[in-house]
Amino acid sequence: MVNAIELKKQIVKKVSEDLKAAKVVAVIDLHTLPNALLHQIRKELKSDAKVLIYKTSLLKRALKNAKLDSLLPVMTGEKALLVTSLDPFKLYKKMNSNPLKVYAKAGQIAPYDIVVPAGETQLPPGPILTELKTAGIDARIQGGKVAVGKDSVVAKKGEVIKDAVAKALQKLDIRPFEVKVHVPLASESGLIYAEELLNVDEKKMMENMVSGFYNARTVAIEIGYVTKETLEMMIQKAFRGAKYISEEKKILMEESGNNAEGSQNVDVAGGVSA
Repeated sequence: MVNAIELKKQIVKKVSEDLKAAKVVAVIDLHTLPNALLHQIRKELKSDAKVLIYKTSLLKRALKNAKLDSLLPVMTGEKALLVTSLDPFKLYKKMNSNPLKVYAKAGQIAPYDIVVPAGETQLPPGPILTELKTAGIDARIQGGKVAVGKDSVVAKKGEVIKDAVAKALQKLDIRPFEVKVHVPLASESGLIYAEELLNVDEKKMMENMVSGFYNARTVAIEIGYVTKETLEMMIQKAFRGAKYISEEKKILMEESGNNAEGSQNVDVAGGVSA
């Protein structure tokens, strides 16, 4: 029979081997992670990743054995390790592609304007009508059931959610909060990524890149910096400038279409004649 000390050694050895063999190792925060979401990500990542859940002290020993000391600063409280061949960005995106919707609790801060939409509910008449009205909901009886007469804002973005509002939202099965998987740190071939880097808004990043490109191209054209992206536009700009000058100075050019009396002609040698 294996004693407790020997069992711990075996666990550390096995985890150390998993860490050394992994392309990417990520730390997962279990403190605020509901069991339902943990089960969900285990199912979704079954073929791509392995979640290692043991006592934090054992995981820390394994990290040291695997030369992953850079992850140790966040190994406090309830943590788990995840080993995978996915790159950290794909891993983070996949884990949080379908966040868990949860009910609001009294005292939480509204992440956005929480609106109870107008329409019928499945709630029968009774004390619930008063509860909904207390939460600021336009509740009424309609067709033998409770209905919401018009869209009702029960909490504005940034406001503290009141107890009556939290209870009313739960009765109406409205879940305004999302729970995501927090990854304090991830390691890939010696590179360390904090969650701020992993949590990328791809749409916003693309918009910033496009905006940056156009701004850079505009500056390059203004200062006369020639690149394959600016050459054509610089030629067009020079042509428009030359055409404008020819019209202002009444220099006859084929491109300018200037046939005004008193115009000058430009010969092929570049001379000007009356």
